[in-house]
Amino acid sequence: MPRTKRWGGVVAGDSLELVAAEVRGCVRCRLAESRTHAVPGHGAPDADLMLVGEAPGAKEDATGLPFQGLGGRFLDGQLAALGVAREQVYVTSGNKCRPPKNRNPRPDEVAACAGYLDRQMALVRPRVVVAMGGTAASRLHPEPWGRPVKVGALRGPPVLLGPDQSLVVTYHPAAAMRFPAQREPFAADLATAVRLSGLGG
Repeated sequence: MPRTKRWGGVVAGDSLELVAAEVRGCVRCRLAESRTHAVPGHGAPDADLMLVGEAPGAKEDATGLPFQGLGGRFLDGQLAALGVAREQVYVTSGNKCRPPKNRNPRPDEVAACAGYLDRQMALVRPRVVVAMGGTAASRLHPEPWGRPVKVGALRGPPVLLGPDQSLVVTYHPAAAMRFPAQREPFAADLATAVRLSGLGG
């Protein structure tokens, strides 16, 4: 079955606000026990570009908003260089709660959050989705479909998720900020996603 079937339709009465409310009250996995705030996602409800990270960090857990730390500022700068404001895109993550000590989300935690991201994708219906980091790439790319991956192995030409939707895999912005070898590829991938989405200057 094509992956797009999992987020291809919107259930009557569903909304991004409803998803956000359910995320904030979610107790489906152990991460609910240690979080301060769940982080549903934020941005334009009809965005042509959706950015999907891995899981919230400390700043996100404290505020309930995505990409609030140094990595978020780096991401905003990269978008601005391409003529895009964060308000024009939808930013979320595969997991909505911070794992303790910023460890990678465990498979059952990813599975517990899967429906929320599926619904967000169905509601926003972005033309381009960017998977930022290995956990996001594993969750969204048709080939590994949940198996651990290295981002470098999946980077490359955009992958079709459906007739009108493409997936771009890239490094996490925090990693691109920290490691110079990932910075240029990240910028190039983001530029590809912006161009395909029709945004930018």
